[in-house]
Amino acid sequence: MKKQNLLLIGSIAATVLFSGCAGTQPSVPMTKDIKSFKDYIVKKRGNTSDVYEYNIIAEKPHQTIIEYRTKNEVPATRDAGDVMEVLDDAKEYCQAIGGNGIYGDQAIKTINSLPTAFSVNYLGYKNEMRSQGFGHYDGFYKCASLKDGFEIEYMRDNIELQQNNMIGGGYMQTYSRYYHIIHDKPQKRGSKLWLVNDEFKSYTHKYPTAKDAYRVDESGQFDYKYERIGFAQKYCSINGGKLYVANAPSSYKKMSIDDYYFVRLNKLRENRSVNIFMNRDYFWCENQNNPTKEFTLVHNGSKIDYKQGVAKEYLKTKRVSFEKAKVDTIPLKTLSKPQEVSKDSVINSFNEKLASSLNVEKALATFTLASKNDTYKSVGQLEYETSYNGIESDGCEYASVTKTLMQNSTIHNFKQCNDGDVTYLGKTGVEELTDEAKEQLASMIKVLKSSCDLQNSATANINEFTFKCFKNPQSSSYKYLVMKDGKLLDIKKY
Repeated sequence: MKKQNLLLIGSIAATVLFSGCAGTQPSVPMTKDIKSFKDYIVKKRGNTSDVYEYNIIAEKPHQTIIEYRTKNEVPATRDAGDVMEVLDDAKEYCQAIGGNGIYGDQAIKTINSLPTAFSVNYLGYKNEMRSQGFGHYDGFYKCASLKDGFEIEYMRDNIELQQNNMIGGGYMQTYSRYYHIIHDKPQKRGSKLWLVNDEFKSYTHKYPTAKDAYRVDESGQFDYKYERIGFAQKYCSINGGKLYVANAPSSYKKMSIDDYYFVRLNKLRENRSVNIFMNRDYFWCENQNNPTKEFTLVHNGSKIDYKQGVAKEYLKTKRVSFEKAKVDTIPLKTLSKPQEVSKDSVINSFNEKLASSLNVEKALATFTLASKNDTYKSVGQLEYETSYNGIESDGCEYASVTKTLMQNSTIHNFKQCNDGDVTYLGKTGVEELTDEAKEQLASMIKVLKSSCDLQNSATANINEFTFKCFKNPQSSSYKYLVMKDGKLLDIKKY
């Protein structure tokens, strides 16, 4: 983003600057070595236990990604604590450099949706945000400053969501929030918190090789977890190496892990998937100065195969190319938004016209959303079957109506938010139900059934697909769905 765009606070500055901003003080002294927002975070949190939750995971000259991973949280007690920690850092630094800060609409909505009991800090945020109001910036947070202007352009939550059942019922969630930051001035790299954390470095140095750290079994494998790829990045870089990945998003070409995070997060920004990595990924650590620290990880489903060193010949047999994938390093924010608006307006216009001719389908979807029960209706040779698809991460309820005429079926999809109007989402395209989705649904049925038995429903996310199970407690029947972007792709009933 151009500098003048960041500084155009102009006449609204007096009304939208934070009422409590003058009292915001940095948590660490602003020494000469703090020359950027990243420097401030490293100074404040780098050598603390925060490194196990809060991290700078990807860097480019004008962009940064911060990850905050929340672990074992009970949904009923979900709060805004982690969001406030990131905002605290941004506000403190912005005030310290004499900048002007504005809350974005996304931050206001996020804070309002996450009530936090007995927190003076939370009440302070609520009051400041209420005083400022919506409509001044559509992102998350903006700091206008000639010294080091920056903005948290957006936050993506529920990344790599994991659910664990608790004894006695219920479940806990582990998930990440990714914050995408754009800097006005180019930033130095190498600001990963783990690189300055003495405790983490000491832990890593205990293991002569990554194989020792992963406790690889006799078969050369260990269980896949999202966190284990994060550890690969940390172990590799602490020992002076660089981690690379090849998978579908990189077209199986060599891509640095930092570039990959930017590419994948940009995709997830407008995508309902919560997964950073795929079902099949290849990772390897290159370290010319210390080859004993090199390793290769082959991720395939629920397992990871470990190979010592860079298994170049093996990777080539898997069609991995060591040609570097091309990645844009300049944020195209000003170009992408008009394109997205134009595209959305065309789609919405088409859907509105189509919806006007779907009186029966919309009426059935409205009934299904209200009753939360599936229903069936026949009109001559036409057959209509509805499916209540539950609540998605946006808090809206979803339903679908399958219209069948002479064995030809069309799925129409609808949603309703906050008991408002029922909105038509469009038809499910034939090409959307891939063979991969069919295979994954078949394999997920067994996995979901156990949770379904306990809670009458269960959900899992794999790449861009959402898999759901609903159990009818009265008839003990099951319904399994696969969805993408709110649209029903397939349904199985047992």
